[in-house]
Amino acid sequence: MAVKEYMKEHGLAGTVVYCGCPAEEDGSGKMYMAKAGVFDELDGAFTWHPSSQNAVDGSSSLACICVLYRFHGRATHAAGQPHLGRSALDACELMNVGVNYLREHMIQEARIHYAYRDAGGGAPNVVQDHAALYYFIRAPKVSQAVELRERVDNCARGAALMSGTTVEITTTDGLCDFIPNRTLSALLQQGMEAVGAPRFTEADRALAAQFQKGYPESELKAKNESYEKDYGSQIAAQLAGKSLMDIILPLRFDSAASPGSTDVGDVSYVCPTAQLNMATYAIGTPGHSWQLTAQSGCSIGHEGMLAAAKVMAYAGICAMRDPQTLQKAREEYVKATGGKYICPVPVDTKPMLDGVK
Repeated sequence: MAVKEYMKEHGLAGTVVYCGCPAEEDGSGKMYMAKAGVFDELDGAFTWHPSSQNAVDGSSSLACICVLYRFHGRATHAAGQPHLGRSALDACELMNVGVNYLREHMIQEARIHYAYRDAGGGAPNVVQDHAALYYFIRAPKVSQAVELRERVDNCARGAALMSGTTVEITTTDGLCDFIPNRTLSALLQQGMEAVGAPRFTEADRALAAQFQKGYPESELKAKNESYEKDYGSQIAAQLAGKSLMDIILPLRFDSAASPGSTDVGDVSYVCPTAQLNMATYAIGTPGHSWQLTAQSGCSIGHEGMLAAAKVMAYAGICAMRDPQTLQKAREEYVKATGGKYICPVPVDTKPMLDGVK
């Protein structure tokens, strides 16, 4: 809205689009939006993510494909007539063993993790006729994740064959690796340095320090060591003992992919994309924790959000006022992606709503 008002006031031609993006964490909402062409007309995209630090995201992320493997067997009495049963739970166990052996023969940067969605029931004396596994299959590039996913599928098919069961393979969602556009990232960095860090109060710092007291000392030490490794001893010294980050970190690009995944990656495969992280919680706060949620919902989170909005507005205006920058960003995007979106899921995959496809 700030960018829109600036455009009206200064007669700046162009279109600014705000995309509400649901189900980022579990559901890959932006992947479905990208598949539907929502981002096709954009010359560039800016986004942000809550964090404990103030920095432009210069690292790629892991692509991820999420697959549900549901096995179907035949129930019977496990002691009276076990030979008549076909265990879906055995099939799950066999699949996991197969995938564990697969780990030795995949690229080191790939990650595979799973959870049981259905263990078949709680009665040991009944052969389980249903059981299900939910897998995340990650790799530095979406093309690698797609290839690895087929090998995991084969482990499931082999497990079904060995156990005399059948398997239903359902892709729930997936997302591409994030490709940070360096040209647009530089604009975000300019914006961060112009806007500055969130304006936290003494009360904010005291509250964040209270949260820090509940974190293991090793967590805080590891965080400080990571700042020294990535940004040098001078910056690490500036942050030592602080509860909230009050500086802007230098722009840096990392050739190695960060271990997480984000559906912002799908946007970056459609158009030039840059992302910033802004402090909304205490240094050392574990991800996906109640402490993170609590801080995000108070003035600490609000200050970080407002600072991020100002930075994105700044970068958006700069981009719209300089077509050459957007052209440079576009050329960089085409070189990195081939100018083609690689959707990580089959074309007929639909979003899962309330657990139902």
